[in-house]
Amino acid sequence: MKISTISELILKFSQKRNLNNFSQYFSINNIRSSDKLLSLFRSKRIFTRFVSSTTHSYNQNKQKHKLKPQHVLISNYSSFINEYIEKPPYNNFKDLLKISPYFLLNGEQIRLLQEPKELYEELKSQILVAKERIFIAALYIGYSEKDLVNTLRIAIKKTKQLKVHILLDCLRSTRTGQTPSDKSPAYLLLPLVKEFPDQVTVSLYHTPDLTGILKKFIPPRFNEGIGLMHIKSFIFDNNLLLSGANLNHDYFTNRQDRYMLFENTPSLTNYFADLVETVASFSYRLSPTKLVDEDSFKLVLKNYPDPVTQSTLFRENSSLIMNNFIKRWIIHSIEQDHNLSLQKYDTIVFPIIQMNPLYIRQDELATFIVLDAISMHGNKINVNENKFCRVFFTSGYFNFTQSYKERVLNARAKFQLLAASPEANGFYKSKGISKYIPQAYTFLEKQFYSDICHYGKEHLIKIQEYKRPGWTFHAKGLWCYLDGESWPSLTIIGSSNYGYRSTERDLEAQAILITENTQLRKTIHDELENMSKYTEEVTKETFQQIDRKVPYLVGAATRLIRTML
Repeated sequence: MKISTISELILKFSQKRNLNNFSQYFSINNIRSSDKLLSLFRSKRIFTRFVSSTTHSYNQNKQKHKLKPQHVLISNYSSFINEYIEKPPYNNFKDLLKISPYFLLNGEQIRLLQEPKELYEELKSQILVAKERIFIAALYIGYSEKDLVNTLRIAIKKTKQLKVHILLDCLRSTRTGQTPSDKSPAYLLLPLVKEFPDQVTVSLYHTPDLTGILKKFIPPRFNEGIGLMHIKSFIFDNNLLLSGANLNHDYFTNRQDRYMLFENTPSLTNYFADLVETVASFSYRLSPTKLVDEDSFKLVLKNYPDPVTQSTLFRENSSLIMNNFIKRWIIHSIEQDHNLSLQKYDTIVFPIIQMNPLYIRQDELATFIVLDAISMHGNKINVNENKFCRVFFTSGYFNFTQSYKERVLNARAKFQLLAASPEANGFYKSKGISKYIPQAYTFLEKQFYSDICHYGKEHLIKIQEYKRPGWTFHAKGLWCYLDGESWPSLTIIGSSNYGYRSTERDLEAQAILITENTQLRKTIHDELENMSKYTEEVTKETFQQIDRKVPYLVGAATRLIRTML
């Protein structure tokens, strides 16, 4: 059955409801009730199969704090933005204006990096030239990255007015390694906090979904499946680097990801700086203790509900804060038009976030808008399949939600889905139970391939696997080529893997970039081509290979914990 388009949903909704309830599109907590045995897990979002299809997503009675309707402000948009949004390629995706702030740029301000080593070199270079601020958001900084931290120390000593704010995930960044010498990232950063207390802040976000008995009994590493701070953004004065990469040795050497640098873009950079500070406002702060032990630290959260002991209140307050954040920046976008120069711009960027533990589903809705617009484009033009839009999805962890699956299967467009092969999965040949994770993703990939065959879409939807000897694959994003064009007009870059975990559990941030700049479009195309040259197409024979057979118990476990993958 075809999925309703976003425009139809908005029309029906506005006819039935006061427009002030438009915020329902940003939040769900649609968890089906079941027997008492599973009620604890469902309330904590452990084994729940989240219902995120269009039919059920926009539950109208669950949440108290919703985003105010920003589309009612569209009449206030200046003719300046309308000049751009009504012409190709922007007009295909103009519904994004209803849910997201926007920033007008020029393609010359955007530079793409191709290899992990370029990321490391760029990070160090940007750190050393920063004069006012360095804001880092990442899942974690590897304990071995002492050289990177020392580079921060050099920059801080050199410039007394430099402020450094690092936002990490609490669970991952306080977990120690398997050996006594492999300490947690918190220990790595503690000396900076002690040495420069007026210049360095380290914030650690803790999910409100890991509380009580779950917090007590789920061991470290496994508890990270409950939810993480997964945003990856790096700010140096007015320069912004967006990526999906963490700050660890593999991501600087042989773990392929994506890296996009926005240079001299103060407004867009301020948005992501504000995002870091806003999430940090309800996160723990790393603080040294006054004990004799120099390595000891404590996590401080002043004048705010604790995510572990006061999770309900924490969730409500933090949801309100994030809704106000989105509202504030949408209004800022409208107001900034009046201050823009009369120069011509050729690129629009829409920043989007996903924080389902806080009832924010902006990224999901924005991706729906993009996919539905692509499908509508194929419906309204009477052309053969050779002229369909081409869409490329990449994810290091192949686990599409049902809603994304349905849109891909129903769309009148050509899709190529690029995922990691088992050998390119970061958990390949790992120790313990995690060694079965690549098999779990093979199970999910095979399920989707079977759906493709069942609906007779093999000629329109292809799956490819990244195989590069000695390398792993962590890239995620979307590329859209309109009307059979040779270069993409749209790409999405950021931290989301488009799976259940990204949609339901973690905090994510992305940017949708739409451009008519020819050189930038070529560069974005080359980025995809550089990854695609290491891929192999998936066929039914792929899953018949002996090393791709998935044990029954692995398949059963995958169904059970799918939202944690």
